[in-house]
Amino acid sequence: MQLRPNQMKSTTPAQLQEMELKSGHDFQEKVYSWLLRRKTQRGYTVDFQDVMQTNARLRESNIPYNELRTHSPQELAKILGVDAVLTTSVRTTKPMSDGAAVAVGLLVGAWGATNQANITVNIHEGEAGKLLWKYDYLASGSVFSSTENIVDMLMRNASKKFPYTPKS
Repeated sequence: MQLRPNQMKSTTPAQLQEMELKSGHDFQEKVYSWLLRRKTQRGYTVDFQDVMQTNARLRESNIPYNELRTHSPQELAKILGVDAVLTTSVRTTKPMSDGAAVAVGLLVGAWGATNQANITVNIHEGEAGKLLWKYDYLASGSVFSSTENIVDMLMRNASKKFPYTPKS
């Protein structure tokens, strides 16, 4: 999570870590909800493990959230008891404050992006860790964007290319 310089000055490393953790869990919940809705609508040929179960198994294995990337997809699949692991990487930046965006919008009539998210979604096969699918997305939001809006933009596009859709 990259904050504006003024925000960084008033944010402690512990606060930043807490913001990242909350944002990560929020993103995880929203993506899971999206996948469940799309499974019903599009008939995905796979099931998705409940987020609470995933996080409980990680906790039981003493894998803290900030160390997930140090584990291979094979390790995670074994710990989670799944055939494949879906991971996301989200890098957010806030190039302009909400106040500045409102001022620019009112003065110029153009509403610019105040939030950006570079998002990568990967699906790795559990046994060998082979990358099965990768999707990259750049989302830009305005003053009124939220995690839910960003996930909606991402998943609306990604779900069209999702590999577990039955052939017509």
